[in-house]
Amino acid sequence: MARLSDRLAARTLELVNVYSESRHESEIAALVRSLVPESYEPVYEAEVAAVYASPRRPGTPLVVLAGHYDTVPPQDNIPGRIEDEWVVGLGASDMKAGMAVMLELARDLAAERVETAVDLALLVFGREELPASESPLPELFEGTPLLRDAALTILLEPTDGTIEAGCVGNLNARLVFHGTSAHSARPWQGENAISKAVAGLAGIVASERREAVVGGLTFYEVLSVTQLHAGIADNVVPDRAVAHLNYRYAPDRTPEDAEAYVRSLVPEGAELVVAGDSPPARVVTDSPLVRALRAAGELELRPKQAWTNVADFTSRGLDAVNFGPGSTFYTHKRDERVEITSLVRVYEALRRFVTGSV
Repeated sequence: MARLSDRLAARTLELVNVYSESRHESEIAALVRSLVPESYEPVYEAEVAAVYASPRRPGTPLVVLAGHYDTVPPQDNIPGRIEDEWVVGLGASDMKAGMAVMLELARDLAAERVETAVDLALLVFGREELPASESPLPELFEGTPLLRDAALTILLEPTDGTIEAGCVGNLNARLVFHGTSAHSARPWQGENAISKAVAGLAGIVASERREAVVGGLTFYEVLSVTQLHAGIADNVVPDRAVAHLNYRYAPDRTPEDAEAYVRSLVPEGAELVVAGDSPPARVVTDSPLVRALRAAGELELRPKQAWTNVADFTSRGLDAVNFGPGSTFYTHKRDERVEITSLVRVYEALRRFVTGSV
């Protein structure tokens, strides 16, 4: 058998080389499903999501390994390549590296008939890189009672080989400033919506990040203006300006708290329209299984300073953490890549964890 590092690198590259931009996932879904060991029963299968489970044993905790196989659009970075101990290419870090580790671990354990300390299920899905309204997970949860038995879900998102607990919420909104259009040679005959936006956004732009300690971990809460749209023509004072706001809020706030805070910053005369809100995840740090996972790889525990699907699990009362080999620095970059040694470290930690050989 080939060395573990070579097998993991080859599997990652194989997955990278299958084009799978969100909404174009049929080929990668078929490949992933073909790689799931035959001993894993398909308990849920849909167009862009599936759950496979090893035989359940009474009294044995269920651990779910979860990952998405879709990517952001290409940036001339497919096909990929192996170069200087890295796998380079679209989705290498986010998160085909995690998918490769998940699949190779399940295949190895099945082929070697290893007695594991936990029962395993594999959850694979697409459309993760799209708005939450297109996620297949709500329907998957409805159709998969097995997931309600999960003692821990490990989402193999890029975390640089550390455990990242919880995640920040993600609120998106539009702040609309209204004015009255006029000829730019006689601006006093109108009200310039851009001028209103500049003045009205000053407090938001100047807002400082807030630190929140939750579960012993420090999360940073930030509100950013990410887009600004205005203008009719070069010689017209515009009557409308729209600023897009993105608010990443800490797990100590509810969605209602987050919206109330943003509304408190809206200047008089402006209109706030909430375009979407993905709540934060509960911070899971002290469960016996998380402690066992940390011990399996002597792993650092950090906060997740982004939104991930762990929130889909914790919002349903299920424990979940992020832990994967991908590099957060290279995620979504043109030169996206994952270090092969990281693939091996995460594989070995997960193997020790699921076999109880900590």
